Amino acid sequence: MPEANVLYSVTAAVIVGLVVWVLFVLKTAKEPWARPAVASLRTEDVPVEGGAVAPVEAETKAETVEEAKAKAEADADAEADAKADVEAKVEAEAEVADEAAKAEAKVDDAAK
Repeated sequence: MPEANVLYSVTAAVIVGLVVWVLFVLKTAKEPWARPAVASLRTEDVPVEGGAVAPVEAETKAETVEEAKAKAEADADAEADAKADVEAKVEAEAEVADEAAKAEAKVDDAAK
């Protein structure tokens, strides 16, 4: 029954195509969940159980901006600290290399 073999081949091709498509979509996704949530600016009251009304606490734009500035400053400070640490390590390695070169030069001079 050759029709069954054709059907199996077509089904396999479709499944492989779907798997490739899903992998491509997942690979190229922009990952919206990686972005921080937008602060809610709602101020209306929200009803809760029993008919009571509880006010919704809202962040203002000023608070959000101040938090963003504080975070940016903290990130900049951390980056500066990391850069200073790297520079200190590089300088220490350079000093060790200089000392090793001087010691090697002394050994060469002593050998002559």
